[in-house]
Amino acid sequence: MKNSSEQSQQIAYVILRATLGLAFLTFGASKIFIIGTENFAGYMMGEFSGLLPEFMLIPFVWSLPFIELTLGILVLLGLFSLISLATTGTLIAVLTFGAVLSGDPATVAHNMIYAIIIFFLLWNINANHWSLDTKVRS
Repeated sequence: MKNSSEQSQQIAYVILRATLGLAFLTFGASKIFIIGTENFAGYMMGEFSGLLPEFMLIPFVWSLPFIELTLGILVLLGLFSLISLATTGTLIAVLTFGAVLSGDPATVAHNMIYAIIIFFLLWNINANHWSLDTKVRS
């Protein structure tokens, strides 16, 4: 039997993990289905042209919506949690680098909030009780 502190930690964890996953799922889905991948890629190419080499920029901007969507689903469901959270953290670091290059301190600050959330989730991964990872291990 779990004590109420352990149970509340697990509830808090699943709420934060699911919210982060839903955010990334929505970021990716909106770029794919609402904005359109081609429109998004064109916009990003314009924003970062001259700041980064095209051989790096082109594959990144075309794959970003699908990466966000995939990571969002994995994090939301709690599947491959350690890998999906670490990958999401790496993505946030890359996106923060881009925001620094483009001189966008508001986005840098915003991304730091995501980094802190991901840090918390990774640091407390033992509280990841309500997840597909737990169901697969059972």
